[in-house]
Amino acid sequence: MDIEEKIVYNLEGQDYDVIISYKRVRNISFRFEKGVFKVSCPWVTPKSMIISGLDKFAKKLHDRSPQVQAFGDDYVYLFGRKVPITYPGSIMYNPETKISFNSPDDLIKKIRKYFLKYMQSRTLFYANLMHCPSYNVRVRQMKSRYGTNSRYTNTITYSLILIHYSLEIIDSVIIHELAHCHVFGHDDNFYRVVYRYCPRYDELRKKLIKAEFA
Repeated sequence: MDIEEKIVYNLEGQDYDVIISYKRVRNISFRFEKGVFKVSCPWVTPKSMIISGLDKFAKKLHDRSPQVQAFGDDYVYLFGRKVPITYPGSIMYNPETKISFNSPDDLIKKIRKYFLKYMQSRTLFYANLMHCPSYNVRVRQMKSRYGTNSRYTNTITYSLILIHYSLEIIDSVIIHELAHCHVFGHDDNFYRVVYRYCPRYDELRKKLIKAEFA
C-alpha cells in the first residue's frame, strides 16, 4: 500500500511543501509542480536520503519550472499566443479553422487533433528540406521529453505541450528530431546539422526549457 507524507523544505529562504509518496518502486524520483516538490521513493527510504536528494536537485527543478502556466481558468497559450477562453466556447486558429469545445477535456481533445495535423505537415516540410525520409508522426502527453525519433519504426512522437509554444520553438524541436536521421547521438556533427537549419537553436531551446511560450 502506498503511503504519503508531507514535510516542509527550505530553498533559499523560502519554505516549500514536499509530498513524499512511499511506493513499491526501486528508485527515487523528484518533481516540482505548481509550487510543490513531489518525491516518489521505495518504502524503506530514509528521510535523510530524501533531504539529500532535495539539496542536490531542488534548485534545478525549481528554476526549470514554468513561471507561467500554459492553461489557466480563462486562457490557454496556443502557438505562443495567449488566447482567452470560456466554457463552452470556441477558438479561431486562423480564418479557416474554428474549434468549438464544451469543457477543458474537450478543448484538449480538439487541439490535440488539430496539432497532430499541423505537426504532420510541418515535419514533412522539414523532412524534404533536410533530405530525410518521410516519418509517421504522433502526438501524446510526455512528461520528460519534447520529442522522440524512433528510426526502428520510422516514427517521430512529439509532446502535446509543444502546442503552447511559438512556431519558431516548435520548428526547432522538429529540426532536432529530424537531425537524428543523419546523426544518432548528440555530438558536434549532430548540432552542425541542427544549426544549419535552425541558427537560433540555442536561444529557442532556452525558451523551451524555461516555458517561455512566446
